[in-house]
Formats: sequence, C-alpha cells, structure tokens
Amino acid sequence: MTLQLYGVVRAGHPRAPRTVCWEDLAMVVGEPEPDPAVHLAMVSALVEGGPVLPVRFGTVADDEEAVRDEVLAPAADEYRADLDRLDGLAEVHVCLRFTEPGSAWRSARSDVLLMEVAERARDSVALPAGESADERWAFLVGMGDLLVVRDAVASLVHGGVEADWLGPLPAYSFLERRTCSRWSW
Repeated sequence: MTLQLYGVVRAGHPRAPRTVCWEDLAMVVGEPEPDPAVHLAMVSALVEGGPVLPVRFGTVADDEEAVRDEVLAPAADEYRADLDRLDGLAEVHVCLRFTEPGSAWRSARSDVLLMEVAERARDSVALPAGESADERWAFLVGMGDLLVVRDAVASLVHGGVEADWLGPLPAYSFLERRTCSRWSW
C-alpha cells in the first residue's frame, strides 16, 4: 500500500495521527494526498507537538517496510541530530510590502523594522520576494516566542510598510538539503 510521507518526528509524537516507527524515530504517513495545502497543514500542525523534519510534498513510499528500511534507518543519526537541534523551535515567515516609492532605503529600513523579531530568532534567512511581498524572511524562533513575534510583526503596519507573518512552520529553511537521496527535504 503506497504511503505519503509527511515528516520525521520522534516516536510517540503527540500530534502525529499515523506513524511508521523505527527505534526512537517515526515517519508521519498517510494515504496519498494530491493537495499541497493539506500536506503543509499536516506538517505545520505537527510543529506544536515537537520538532518535525518535513518531507517534500508528493514523496511516497511503497509500504511501511520501505519507510523503515529505506528512509528512517539509513539516516537515523542525522535525523536525531536535526530533531535535537530544532527541539522547541519553529520557522516563522515575515513578509514586508513597502507602499511608498523608493527602494534605496528599503534594506536598511527592513533591518530596523525587523530588529525585535531578529533579536528573538536563533537564525534567519532571506527568502525570494514574490508578488505578494517586497521582502520575505524566515526566522527560526522558540515556540515560547511565537506570540511576541506575532505582535512585533503586527506593530510594523505603519509609515509605508505592511507586514504579515505565517507560522509556526516546520524549519524548511533551516535544514540542510540532502540531495543524495530521493527522500530529501
């Protein structure tokens, strides 16, 4: 039976509806799901119960044995190290839109605008801007700081700046991409 893979968690994860376990690790699995929004909702819901190493949308395994033997066992030490490193942390995206003309001052201004968020973050990375944002940032923050970060972003809405946040998310932007395996992030 084909299984969709959602993410690696610790065995016994309180928010994981269905898992395949190998030693102290578990892969959250389900029936194949064609909607990427459902996949994102699933891995995002897992974050509040503990660290999750998200698997790329659309990744499937033939059966539970394949999950254990081909996914969890070969990279168990790396998964454990990543789960330990991300324990108590979540990714948050902050999107800035500048409504006033003049881009020369934007980067200096965004540093000042995002200072309170950056002070709470363990790490940050610039993300590609898109149609909905002039600047996008990913911050790795403690779960206990999520409300403070949300409030800090909400307070940015003034003086030619609009800001939004999205989180908590799995730490997509803070995991090393493992390109040598079809099970990569």
